[in-house]
Amino acid sequence: MVTTRRRFLGQLAAVAGVTSAAGLIVACGEAGSEALVAPTVVPLFAPDRVLVAGRPQRIPLGIVVPELSSIYSTDDPGATALPGDDDEVPITVLYDGEVIDTVAVRGRIVDHEHLDGTDPDHQHADLFRYYPLRTTLPEPGIYDLEIDVGAAVATIPVQAFDPAEATLPLVGDPFPVVSTPTFDDPGEIDRLCTRFEPCDFHRHDAADLVGRGRPLALLVATPAFCATAYCGPVLDTLIDAASGRDGLDVVHVEVYANPDEVGGNYLDPAIRLAPAVTGLGLSFEPSLFLVDGDGIVADRIDNVFDRTELDDALDTLLV
Repeated sequence: MVTTRRRFLGQLAAVAGVTSAAGLIVACGEAGSEALVAPTVVPLFAPDRVLVAGRPQRIPLGIVVPELSSIYSTDDPGATALPGDDDEVPITVLYDGEVIDTVAVRGRIVDHEHLDGTDPDHQHADLFRYYPLRTTLPEPGIYDLEIDVGAAVATIPVQAFDPAEATLPLVGDPFPVVSTPTFDDPGEIDRLCTRFEPCDFHRHDAADLVGRGRPLALLVATPAFCATAYCGPVLDTLIDAASGRDGLDVVHVEVYANPDEVGGNYLDPAIRLAPAVTGLGLSFEPSLFLVDGDGIVADRIDNVFDRTELDDALDTLLV
């Protein structure tokens, strides 16, 4: 089967702000005779066998607003209040109506700049904050996440799969032996790095690094194009965070094997996934795998992360 960019990212349609899985209970305000427009909470993760039961999970969620206008001003007591920069949002995890976990999650902001070659047709949602919930879903099934956003409570259903159904490496699994292209041996990859200034994370094959006593950060991302509506500069963030961490190996893997062959048209049906991406079982990007010195997946950070969250994860990996 030929995999196109649209098919590759199709599972993230809800993430892009086109639709939302959140059922929002809106608090009424005195704004004429109409209820105020409330912010929406959207899932920022692929729905297909990414969340599993019995393993530590990172479940990123986003608060999206139609426009950052005066209706969200904290100075107006009748407006819909948004969490402040330093506020934590309570997220409750329920299973069959029973509370499994309640976590206060601090919101994070992702800024981004458009680099040369950015897809001019990509879309943005008005992402106010993202919230990376960390929890464990004890058994397979449908869970409800209740997110208190101040003026409203959003409920999002999420499905936890049996780990045996997962298509990608999970936290606690041995990282698979996956060969990645290098400057010396690019294999069938025609562009090792689509960043406007290629990064330096293509010197070593991941297959030669895993399990050799040093931790590894392996990022799958294609920085030339924003892949999601909240597109963040994850490769640049990793470049900055890895600087000075001498005990860390870092590898960047591009998503596509032949972007030059198709003239940079990522919707061309002839586009092919890079073999390493296929080997990792990924159906979305970006994804950052953090692998300990014994070759075990210590963490996986999907889709969106900021510098603070990345620093914390790398510090934990290097302990």
